[in-house]
Amino acid sequence: MFTPTPLSQVVLMGLVFFFVFSAFLTIQAFASDTYGEDLGSKMATALYLSFSFFSFVSPSVTNKLGAKMTMFWGTVGYAGLVAASLLYFENLDKKLDYVVILGGVSCGLGAALLWTAQGRLIMQYSDGTDNGHLFSIFWALFNLSSLVGGLLTFFYFGTGSDADDDDASNASDGSTMLYVIFLAFILLGAAATQMLVTPKALKRRMGGLGERSDLPLLGAGRGDEEGVLAPTGSDDELSKENWVAEMKATFALFGTRRMMLLSLIFFYTGYNQPYQLNTFGNRYFEKQTIGLEMIIFYFSEIIGGLYVGSMLDKSAGDKVKQRHASKKCLCLFFVVTAASFILCYFQEIDCAFSSDDHCVQKIGYKDASAVRPSIIFALWGFSDSQIQTYSYWLMGTLYGSGVEQARAVGFYKMVQSLGWAIGFALVPTDVMEPIVQMGCTAACFLVGLLLSFCELPALTD
Repeated sequence: MFTPTPLSQVVLMGLVFFFVFSAFLTIQAFASDTYGEDLGSKMATALYLSFSFFSFVSPSVTNKLGAKMTMFWGTVGYAGLVAASLLYFENLDKKLDYVVILGGVSCGLGAALLWTAQGRLIMQYSDGTDNGHLFSIFWALFNLSSLVGGLLTFFYFGTGSDADDDDASNASDGSTMLYVIFLAFILLGAAATQMLVTPKALKRRMGGLGERSDLPLLGAGRGDEEGVLAPTGSDDELSKENWVAEMKATFALFGTRRMMLLSLIFFYTGYNQPYQLNTFGNRYFEKQTIGLEMIIFYFSEIIGGLYVGSMLDKSAGDKVKQRHASKKCLCLFFVVTAASFILCYFQEIDCAFSSDDHCVQKIGYKDASAVRPSIIFALWGFSDSQIQTYSYWLMGTLYGSGVEQARAVGFYKMVQSLGWAIGFALVPTDVMEPIVQMGCTAACFLVGLLLSFCELPALTD
């Protein structure tokens, strides 16, 4: 008989995200090709502004409907973008640009619901000793979807295929079939959310990660080879507050010293990647090479998340060790990220403020000159997973109940998605010079990091 453990549920959650984001990240990567550069930019901006706005509402929905049901409706929001795109591709002659933009808004709403519910549920699956480990397992499975996107990009452009080479009819047919597959992936992910169980239904086995000797043992005296610990998490508790009170409680986090100190580093986790993956990546790499660089970036995300999650969990149960682990994690984050921006500066400086459109030469994956930017991508991926894993671990440490955790995650995603939206708005080089984009991203990292040192786990309750 299947026994729902925290690990099995996190793996299932990771597979939900794998299916959804294998589709979504590929859509995002090919947005300029499938929709056109202008419409692709408008769709992405609408998506992340919607994501930021609805993250203010998503904790209320999560706390009133429950995490599992909210995750289901969140994935349906992603399906809205695919459905809108199918309508667009089937009616190219009618110029239904607004439909794609509305699809982006739907996806932003879904993202706010999905990520807030996921954050609350994964924190409740932990008993306080395995928060980092569980999130890093989820993060690894989630980023596997990005590896799939990288492979698709590499092989798609490796065959010499390009939407510009086909007539509008063939491009429409190809996009339609591709998006039907994407829709099936997302709906499969939506169905899988209903297989998740509430934290109260979990069972913990003796000798596993997060073992707690002070908890009653189920099955003791019945000849079980491996006893099962009583569940440590609460049920998927629903808030007793009304909807307005829930939204006020989320908004009130803006007035707390804790979240104000952490808000800039939260903002950085969204603001960094538009420059890193779009401005830097698209300027320096050939299309096919970008696929391999995505693999390098997201593989480093997986390694970094697993390493940092394990490091943070070693401090479980000891407030002094937790505070020390926080400092160690933030110092490592500084070293890795600072090294990446130093290398990036030397990559950018030769063509800084140049009026020559051909100053930056596209790099192929066989070129020796690809070594330095590839190292930069690896460092960026590792450092991003560090601060993302640390942020979830910290919220799980600082906030006890599921209701509070949902609000904290909602705040985090609200600020993060605002960073994404502003970052995408600044990506065009005629809006802001690439080296200035780099400088702003680095400054956000440094100031956010310094403020983060002012809000570490407390030594006392």
